Amino acid sequence: MPDIAQEALDSAKSAHHRIDGLETEIKDIRGLTAAMARMDQKVDCLDSDVKEIKADVKAISARPGRWWDKLIAAAVGAVGTGIAAAVWTAVFK
Repeated sequence: MPDIAQEALDSAKSAHHRIDGLETEIKDIRGLTAAMARMDQKVDCLDSDVKEIKADVKAISARPGRWWDKLIAAAVGAVGTGIAAAVWTAVFK
């Protein structure tokens, strides 16, 4: 009988030792979970920053196109005004 008691005691000590090791691992996992939550928040902020930068780049890259549109509209308007003035002058001469 004493051998069974000793085996039970050894088994309990072994179980306590493993539980202590698991508690340490659980603390590490909790720390990792907290770090991942902070990282996720930073990634979300980074994602919104990237979207904002992309919108700004699109706006900047669209500027030359708008400038050309304005230039062409001004040139067409000037030519149209010149033709209208020439016709107007020819009619009222």
